[in-house]
Amino acid sequence: MKPIETIKVLVASVIAVVVMVGIARFSYTPMIPEMVAALGLSKSVVGMLATVNYAGYLTGAVLITRISDLGLKVRLYQLGLVVAVVSTVLMGYTTNVWLWFILRFISGLSTSAGMLLGAGLLMSWLIKNNQKSELGVFFSGIGLGIVLTAVTAELIKDPFTWDQQWVIYGLVALALLIPAWRWMPDYRACALPKTGTTAGGDERSRFIRILQLAYFCAGVGYVVTATFLVAIAESMPELQGQGWLVWLIAGLSATPACWLWDVFSRRWGQWLALYLAYTLNSVSILMLIVNTSLASVMVSSVIYGVSFIGIVSMMLAMVGRAFPENPSRPMSRLTFSYGIAQMVAPAVVGYLADLEGSYTNGLWLTLVVMALGVIVLHLARRAQARGSERKPAEVT
Repeated sequence: MKPIETIKVLVASVIAVVVMVGIARFSYTPMIPEMVAALGLSKSVVGMLATVNYAGYLTGAVLITRISDLGLKVRLYQLGLVVAVVSTVLMGYTTNVWLWFILRFISGLSTSAGMLLGAGLLMSWLIKNNQKSELGVFFSGIGLGIVLTAVTAELIKDPFTWDQQWVIYGLVALALLIPAWRWMPDYRACALPKTGTTAGGDERSRFIRILQLAYFCAGVGYVVTATFLVAIAESMPELQGQGWLVWLIAGLSATPACWLWDVFSRRWGQWLALYLAYTLNSVSILMLIVNTSLASVMVSSVIYGVSFIGIVSMMLAMVGRAFPENPSRPMSRLTFSYGIAQMVAPAVVGYLADLEGSYTNGLWLTLVVMALGVIVLHLARRAQARGSERKPAEVT
């Protein structure tokens, strides 16, 4: 395998993440203040639109767990690229809330294809071609997507109306789709032999279930900030007009963080890395509560960008390596719980914000859930250790 071919495959996968996650999902975050100002949307509607998007993501995750045919996975992955473009453009052609719900749901399906099918297909390709089975580079596309949407938001918010802005995001996605498609490898040739049932299957299943709960907590910590960070910043007198900059900083922080977490976990272990990532994510939320100065919010954005992307990358890579013959399936199981968090949390926090007139109580609730996540993560580690201890005994 020539290095240039590997680079093309990695670049194509990263660009696909930028399209299906960065634009299809994250363009909504900087669009919230624009749509609220132009159309008077309530915080509840804003939260529900995010919830519907995550419901689509969750639905996609469930469907992917039932798909074992590699050819079908590749076709759905390619379809996700097209759907990401179309669903983004069409957001600017209607003011009907119910049509928005449908489009955001479809966009969520696209994101699940980009995240889960994309990660699974790339991991299979890496293993098949004797490359390191780490997904840090792949998930850097999320950070790049945040950067792209933040910069685009600042460039287009004054010259263009909210509906025109949606179309521009879609056109940017269309331009990126071309290299992502051209450099995509033939993933159908990357099928790996099934390894069969391993010893300690019950313990491993228990480990996955506990890990799902820990990932649910991480999903709450991720999605509340991802949905409302710009709106929170814009609601502060010191930060009016600076919301895009806060979002940009989060993306810039996330982009190299995946690779750094890979390095850290190789040196110090994946569990210590996950504990640290959960803790940092909690710190970023706490900072939004206790100090609303410009410096505090900016630092919070940096910590948030570094931590949430590390959790996603390390969690999915960890379970993918455990099931190399079909990595998309365990990834989808974890994402099912992550998706539930993303479906419920924005609606709850948006409702609390409407009641209280601020996001403070919602952020406190998010912080409590993240603290529980650290505890559950420790339980998952113990479950994995018990499973490892039983294997030698069962073999003998």
